[in-house]
Amino acid sequence: MSYLNRIKKPIDIVKQPWLDFERAISFVIYQVLKAKYKPRKYPNKVTKILLIRRNRLGDAINILPSMDSIKMSRPDVEIHVLANQYNQVVFQYSPSVDKVHIIDEKWGLGKISLFMHPVLLKLREEQFDVVIGVGGYSSVLAQLVAWVKGKYNVGPLSKKATFYDLIYDYGITYNSQLGEHHVYDMAYIVRQAGFVLPDVLPYTHIARPHTPNPKWLGICPDVKRKESRYPLEQYGEVISILLNNGIVEKVLLFTETKDSDYRQLEQFGAEWIGTSNVDEFIQQVSFCQVVITAEGGGAHITGALGLGVVVLSGMGHQDYWRPYAQHIKVLEQKHAIREITPITIASQVNELLNEMA
Repeated sequence: MSYLNRIKKPIDIVKQPWLDFERAISFVIYQVLKAKYKPRKYPNKVTKILLIRRNRLGDAINILPSMDSIKMSRPDVEIHVLANQYNQVVFQYSPSVDKVHIIDEKWGLGKISLFMHPVLLKLREEQFDVVIGVGGYSSVLAQLVAWVKGKYNVGPLSKKATFYDLIYDYGITYNSQLGEHHVYDMAYIVRQAGFVLPDVLPYTHIARPHTPNPKWLGICPDVKRKESRYPLEQYGEVISILLNNGIVEKVLLFTETKDSDYRQLEQFGAEWIGTSNVDEFIQQVSFCQVVITAEGGGAHITGALGLGVVVLSGMGHQDYWRPYAQHIKVLEQKHAIREITPITIASQVNELLNEMA
């Protein structure tokens, strides 16, 4: 952005040149430090690693094929994960994860006090051979990697050079959607950490707590992106078609809150199941054989559980973000999700039920 375009208020006449001066000084200092910086050598033997994935359910799910691949080829490697309170349940259900550590980043003064966070102090005692920051660049992610103090650090570099880039012994230039699917972009980072992964990764997988009931359908309609909100009345048509034709015997409805407008689907024969967290959702949705879900975390979780999944999307990016699982049907209409007909959705559910019978 040009200098003149950055002048919004009178104070900017002084502020913007000063910010430019600060950036220039920082860049010079960074270049001096970078010239003197010598990354540590990769450990001769790797028996314990830590992967850090701070947020998002779908992103957490998409790391699992890499960890499963490590465990299959290197069962001697102990895999730890540092997660937050929201996405930690994903790793708790993974058979390849040996231990999950949970961090509250709002502890103390937030990122200012991370260096003395009790979880990170405890992790230092583990003496990890390799610490991997998984995902896109974040200054907080870089700090978490730094304060764990592993023997060798790997993670994503910033688009513009910053001091945090010097935290990594091996920095990765990572851009979203480099590959054919997000799972393979996550694998790219893990590969740069010295692990050999197969060309074709295994499907995402988390342990399923219950045996599915044949012909039980789950519906997970809530989604933040308005483009992917399928109309309530059309969901009602889907339920009516499936129940009236005996395609399904029971429909369980899962909503983000008890006050969701989609609760009105109970009038069409759906049974609302109240869940207050991700763990409860996993427990309850596991009873279903197939689900219809909006794009997002719920789609990735149900796919990893081995359910048949019909994903409804109005965003137009599902080739990259679709659940990386076996029994998946994606119905996508960019900015026109209501054009997906109820009969089309019902037929996809029927196909999955037959496929999984």
